[in-house]
Amino acid sequence: MSIAHTSPRPLTRDAAPSPQVVPARARGLLATVLDVALTLVPLLVAWPLSHTRLPAWAVWTITLTLVVAVAAALLAELTRTGRTPARRLLDVRTVAAASALPPTLREVVRGRVGTADLRAGRDPLRLVPAGDRPLEPAGWTLWQQSNIVGTGPWLLLLDNGEQVPLDGSTLVGRDPANEPGQSHALVAVPDLTRSISRVHALLEPDADCVWLTDTGATNGTRAATPSASGGTVIERWLRPGERVALQAGATVHLGDRRLQVTRSNRAA
Repeated sequence: MSIAHTSPRPLTRDAAPSPQVVPARARGLLATVLDVALTLVPLLVAWPLSHTRLPAWAVWTITLTLVVAVAAALLAELTRTGRTPARRLLDVRTVAAASALPPTLREVVRGRVGTADLRAGRDPLRLVPAGDRPLEPAGWTLWQQSNIVGTGPWLLLLDNGEQVPLDGSTLVGRDPANEPGQSHALVAVPDLTRSISRVHALLEPDADCVWLTDTGATNGTRAATPSASGGTVIERWLRPGERVALQAGATVHLGDRRLQVTRSNRAA
């Protein structure tokens, strides 16, 4: 008896997620449908309540209150993290189209949002470096060498390793925007815990320092800066509207995030 040999089925693996943000079309729509269905689930209590001694107006008041409560909870979660139970189940995240941050209620109502497929691509809340250098952990080397600074242009170092040149006055916040007549550069810092205000602080580079102004942030701004002589580190909370000078190596705390002001090693 001969035994027929068949070639085994080749082993395959799923393609690696794209480094780009990939729109979630079908699953994004399905997530919205499931959220609407979840919002309407409290309507099911109307039938058993109607068989009690409660008057009809009380039955519908209770039912509609529950519907509103569920809808409010879903919207609160969506605007805080960009996710809801349905979006977690389907592995998608909804963000504002303009900022790629969790959307505000106004952006949701106006439809100015997009939903990303986290299985096929990058999470829009995960920052990527401008070049080929990978992101470093929060405890990376430059943080440990804050006393070793250059004499070149000013830089803002985020706690995820991203470097932002400070070429001029810069607004920093969760979703900063210029008021009419302003022309500041804008640096948006993703913040799932909403500990950073929409416009949290203003940074203004000068020849010998960077001026930091608290713009009225809800959770305040804390700065730790070396003295002008480079010796003692001075740490303080800023009052709303207060402006202080930061030396190279200063650390700024905005809510749960941490930034460092330093200078690059290249010449201006």
